[in-house]
Amino acid sequence: MLSHNGTSSHPQPHPQPQSQPLHQQQPQQQQLPRPHSTPVKRRRRTGHGPDARSCPHCGRTFKRTEHLERHVRTHTKEKPFICRCGAAFARRDLLTRHQRIAFHEDGSESPGVPSEPDSGETHGPVEADVAAAVSLSGMSVDHWAQQQQPPAPPSELYPMAVPRNGALVDASYQQALLGDQFYENGNQDAVGFDAHFREFANFLDGVGLPAEWSPYFHGPDRDHEVTDTTVKMSREGTTTPGARNSRTRPGTPFSSWLPSAPTGNRISETLPDTNPRSVDIDSQPYRISDEQRHRLNNSIETFRDILDPDFKFPSRHALSRYLTSFFEGFHSHMPFIHTPTWRVPEHSIELILGLAAVGAQYCFEHRMSERLFHAGKTILMERLMHESETFGPNTSSSLNFHNLTPQRRASQGFRERDWGSWEPIETVRALIALMGYATWEPKVSLVQEAFALQALLAQILREVGLYEEDVPQLPADQATPQAAWQAWVRQESTRRAKLIAFSFMHTHSIAYNVYPVLRSNEVGLRLPCSTGEWKAQSACQWQTARQETEKQQLYFQDALSLLLRNTDGTAPVDPIPTPLGNYILLHGLLQRIFIVRDLSLPVMDQSASLPSEEVDKLERGLRSWTAGWQQAPESSLDPNNENGPIPFTSSSLLGLAYVRIYLHLGPYRLLESRDPMRIAKAINRSPAVERSGGVITALLYTAHMLSIPVRLGVDRVARSQAFFWSVRHSLSGLECAVLLSKWLSSLTESVATTPLSDSEDRILHWVRCIVEEAYDVVDFEDDEPETSTDRDPASLSLAVLRIWAHFFKSNTQWPFINIIGKSLEKYRELLMRSRKQLVT
Repeated sequence: MLSHNGTSSHPQPHPQPQSQPLHQQQPQQQQLPRPHSTPVKRRRRTGHGPDARSCPHCGRTFKRTEHLERHVRTHTKEKPFICRCGAAFARRDLLTRHQRIAFHEDGSESPGVPSEPDSGETHGPVEADVAAAVSLSGMSVDHWAQQQQPPAPPSELYPMAVPRNGALVDASYQQALLGDQFYENGNQDAVGFDAHFREFANFLDGVGLPAEWSPYFHGPDRDHEVTDTTVKMSREGTTTPGARNSRTRPGTPFSSWLPSAPTGNRISETLPDTNPRSVDIDSQPYRISDEQRHRLNNSIETFRDILDPDFKFPSRHALSRYLTSFFEGFHSHMPFIHTPTWRVPEHSIELILGLAAVGAQYCFEHRMSERLFHAGKTILMERLMHESETFGPNTSSSLNFHNLTPQRRASQGFRERDWGSWEPIETVRALIALMGYATWEPKVSLVQEAFALQALLAQILREVGLYEEDVPQLPADQATPQAAWQAWVRQESTRRAKLIAFSFMHTHSIAYNVYPVLRSNEVGLRLPCSTGEWKAQSACQWQTARQETEKQQLYFQDALSLLLRNTDGTAPVDPIPTPLGNYILLHGLLQRIFIVRDLSLPVMDQSASLPSEEVDKLERGLRSWTAGWQQAPESSLDPNNENGPIPFTSSSLLGLAYVRIYLHLGPYRLLESRDPMRIAKAINRSPAVERSGGVITALLYTAHMLSIPVRLGVDRVARSQAFFWSVRHSLSGLECAVLLSKWLSSLTESVATTPLSDSEDRILHWVRCIVEEAYDVVDFEDDEPETSTDRDPASLSLAVLRIWAHFFKSNTQWPFINIIGKSLEKYRELLMRSRKQLVT
């Protein structure tokens, strides 16, 4: 076996120092037994022998020069091993570990670079022990630091080190992570670490277990330096490119492969080159490193005086989980962030908090999501006050509404903030995320917050501009494909943020029957680009996708006008809009239905039937829209469409548009009340649905909407709908359920005098088949007696409500959808009660 220096373990030619009796050794010189089959010789620390080297500061002796140099740095505080991110370390192995945690795959240390000025503070063994644990595990040092250090004035809380390579590194953070004293007092004689321990520690870090579970937790300082080149490379975190690229598993929280087990009962110092020991950072774009989490927390701490005293920033594992859930869930329905170029440090803290709030909701961590929302909103409002000169006077008046005035700021005293990266469009993105959370929460207070944010967002959009921005021409020496791609990404990301903000604010109008705060005639933007261009992972892929695009997308207003002017029901928009473009256009058509009905006479008639010529125009526009949707190569009704769920979502909004032409349910829902009984009573007061030839199309879509969860499995979809069934589906489903139920009830009342038409008979048969399919497999909570297989329209109307209510109540993602389910259940009970009263 190998000895301390990597050579044979046979007796060496140079004399060995005399061993001291065990009871005379100092406590710090005791060793844990090494897991080898033969005893390992220990280093004796005496002042004798030709190889003894003494520390000039404390007189301690060492056998090897590198050990003496490492020990001397504990006195001098020298940190010669510097990462490209700016973090400095006293030993190479600490730098290697930092690079692995922070995923600096190609990082290299810079020996000889002057170290940062030391703060002069020293840590005792306990503090250094905790700091070392933190540096290995990615746990937060904040709670421990607050207990160990007295409060400091704002200007002294977070001293920043001299920037290296464009990055600012927190000097106090560097000092906290070093923990040199942990390796004094004999801890360097503890069990050494080897390649298997390193690999297992990386695996645990990928899974997210705390550092105490890792054998790497104990001080990685040993007296036995290996000289084998392969082992040295593995210690510095290098692997073959093939291993790194082919053996990692993207897309899961378990991003490391299982560690290799040693042969027999011996722990080998070497591992085969084919054994992967690194993680492909490109496959984990939303993973937060400990360093990133610490910087985010430091930024938040500068706002501590305006935040909730009980607010605690989540761990890096929680943040990674939240961001991943946001992008895989919420963002797939509203893609306004360019994920291939997304980098956490490049975005504002309020945006990160907003995304995390929505992501925590998708992780079913409701308390944390609400805390993140309030923290993000508070910092956002403070930002707007700080940047008040960037926006106009109307935004300032909105800030006055939120009690954010210069007088309030002065009364609280001035405090230096860490504002970080910011541009006006970042505020739009942050508001979308914060509204996306608050809009669907069960608390009425949060719904009110969402309305306030909606008005603020509309005003900010008007001031940043709802028009196309020219891309600046790059100088000839800078006109590279990469630079062109980055300029395009900025332009398209800005366009999408504004368009999606418009569509989401209109979703407020759909859900809560409020007048649109931003109208279609205010939007002077082009429709979004193709999915291929948007999802390109590199400049080369983007150029390839651009070459396949023959024409630029039309402006939103031009495309909407073509849909409404078209008379033959074909697709008049050229080029065919992308799925997101179709989704935006459908919101434009829905907004027209709302505004035209709102202006229709008689004003006192709550049914407010649309004028016949307007109905014809809208139906032609919807048929033209459908033709365009069908011709778009990315469109599919498959919920698992590889191009995303937007085409599936658009199909549900198309059904909603047809329903709204013939049923004005807006004033009768009261969804903002969050009270199922009030909602049910309001729906019960809504007008009846008249039998006519025009309503047939709307009925077809309502039956289609009901068939989707029944065919896929009602309970299966309800419990796993997070990633393709959005809240907009539920809003559409609510109105489709009410329309279909009311129409079936009208058949019961009029079929004796007016026989069923051929179309009505087919729809009735289709609904009967869907209901029978659902009743055969769904486990309903209530035990109602089974009715006849040949269901009459009256019982079918109640069955439709029962299926939809069960579906919404089984939702596990958004409590708002559960409220819709309970409301339909109460509405059904009211109908049953009224029918019983008519019979008696």
